[in-house]
Amino acid sequence: MSGRHAETVRLPWLNTLVAFEAASRLGSLTLAASELNLTPGAVSRQIKLLEQSLDVTLFQRSHNAIELTDTGKAFLGHVRNGLAEVRKGVREVSGEAAKLTIRAPLTLTQRWLIPRIEHYHLGHPGVDLRFRTIGAAGSDRVDIEIRYARGLPATDAEGEMFLADTTAPICRPQLLAGSTADIDPAQVLALPILQDTADAWSWRQWCKGAAIPFKPQGRSMVFDTDEASIDACLSGLGVAQANTVFVSSLLESGTIIQLCPSVEVVLGAYYAVIHTPGRVPEAFVAWLKNQGTQMELAK
Repeated sequence: MSGRHAETVRLPWLNTLVAFEAASRLGSLTLAASELNLTPGAVSRQIKLLEQSLDVTLFQRSHNAIELTDTGKAFLGHVRNGLAEVRKGVREVSGEAAKLTIRAPLTLTQRWLIPRIEHYHLGHPGVDLRFRTIGAAGSDRVDIEIRYARGLPATDAEGEMFLADTTAPICRPQLLAGSTADIDPAQVLALPILQDTADAWSWRQWCKGAAIPFKPQGRSMVFDTDEASIDACLSGLGVAQANTVFVSSLLESGTIIQLCPSVEVVLGAYYAVIHTPGRVPEAFVAWLKNQGTQMELAK
């Protein structure tokens, strides 16, 4: 071996990597600055310093927008993995519990995740969970993002699918005024209809599965979330479409009933996207998939 020391790569300062990762994830210097408690100018200087030290261009800049270059995209994967390992080491040395932040749709969180969290904690007692159900995407740091995609399978969906979204009409028993739950699908449309989207996606897909046109014969109400339509259903205002998994306890108690039980349609699926690679996020996604599998087996 030569008497000269082998040439070593000069590593960038850690704070430049943190600034680069935040700006890449959030797609904005302003949002990155807010998350890091810095000014946008300070974040910009950190990234420029990183680019100079690596002698590469990581972002294309235009007006107030930034976009990763191919080099930036390739480098981002290494930075994410490296920062995840550093954070893991900090937790182990300090004895701090691992923190996992999850962004997920409101109804999935309230009606599917929360009832199962105790089961998760039995196997992962050292993890503190933080849920985000409201706010603009990219407004704060998340480790796992749960996305919903219409259709099954969604060919352009990212992440791991863990739960299919089936739909069925549900209502309070009193709404039927003596009729049975196994009424004709066309008769369902004569009842007050509760929509969970403006385009009535769930109702149209269910009607397609029932081989009838979507033509409500009575009054209807339109909400912008499925949680709101379920609440309206529980108030006795009409018939809502809902994933029976989300309202299983209400169905078992008789608080609500499922109409036309022979007609159940798949609307789409939920996918988990890991933004912060590491053992804890990967274990959570594996747990999600296991819970989804158990639901399928229980049907």
